[in-house]
Parts: sequence; structure tokens; C-alpha cells
Amino acid sequence: MSQAKTQIRGEHHHATVIRRRQTALRRWLGCIVMGLLGLLVCSSLAASTGADQPQAGPTPSIVGYWLVESRDAVIQIEQVGDQYEGHIVWQLHDTYGPEDGPELNGKTVTDRKNPDPALRSRPLTGLRLLWGLRYDPDRRTWVDGRVYNADNGKVYHCQIRLLSADKLSLRGYIGVSLLGGNTVWTRMQGPGPPSAKSS
Repeated sequence: MSQAKTQIRGEHHHATVIRRRQTALRRWLGCIVMGLLGLLVCSSLAASTGADQPQAGPTPSIVGYWLVESRDAVIQIEQVGDQYEGHIVWQLHDTYGPEDGPELNGKTVTDRKNPDPALRSRPLTGLRLLWGLRYDPDRRTWVDGRVYNADNGKVYHCQIRLLSADKLSLRGYIGVSLLGGNTVWTRMQGPGPPSAKSS
């Protein structure tokens, strides 16, 4: 009889331990569920609040007038739809000089290196030099553009990034951006000519 009582007490103790463990497990799971619900609510509130907040800073802009690194031309960049393009609006030398030969001396500088003979007589001033650029906010860079080099009549891929509010770096390249070179342009207030202070 004593042995039976001991067995019953043991089973009762074992059942009590199991119930306590089950209760603790339910509480632990309940805490996890409540914590997850709290995170979801906080995330939802943050998202709804953030939607009404302004951006951390204004979107940078390359729109304006830019003096090229050689200081002999000014390019005006404008936004057209969701893309950006640039035109030559001023040149230091917009007519040919004696060094270009008697046939050209005094005449308007034209796109004479263009591979299309029909375009070789168009003036360089007013020529579209950049096109197809679009702004990538993640990289804070204008990408997928094309740049025309009037010195050889070739078109290259290009991208632009702002170095500061008044400086930009244009990278022209063939194929991939690693195969190319950079040039730095300086912002101007108008189409030129540049003042002695521009640098």
C-alpha cells in the first residue's frame, strides 16, 4: 500500500511539473506574439507617419549653365520629361581663324567631323551635345546618357554626378563606365562668356 501511494505521489508530481512547463510555454509564446504585434503596429505607424514627412533633402539638380573644363564652351542642361539633355549655348571660338585655312577663316564653326555629310554644315552653337540622361536617386547620379564629341564625330555613353552644388563630373565611356574618362564642369549664372572669377 505504501508503494502504491509513493507511485501515485510521483505521478502527481510529474503531472504538476508538466502543467507548470505548459503554462510557462504558453506565457512565453504569448509574449512573443504580443511582441510581434507591437512591432507590426510600430512599423505601420512609422510608415504612415513617414509618408507625410518631406524628404531628408531636396533632390539635386544639374539643370542650368555649365562651363566646360577647357573653358571654351558653355552647355545648358535642361530637363525634358523625365530625361535631361544639354546644348552648346556659347563658344569661345564660334568662327574659324586663320589657322584653319583661308577657306574656313571667318566662317561659322560647324559640325564638320560628323559622320553624316548632311549634318556637317550645322553650326556647333546650339548643337545638342547631351541626351538621354535620367536621374537614379539611389546612386544620386544621372545615368544612361549619351554625349557627342564634335572633335571626332563620335557618340559615347555618359553619366553625370554632382561634386557640389556648382561642380559636376561627366564621365564618358565605351561599353562599361570603367573604360572612360572624367571631365569637370563649373556652374554658371548664364550662357557666358565666363568671368575671370569662374574657376
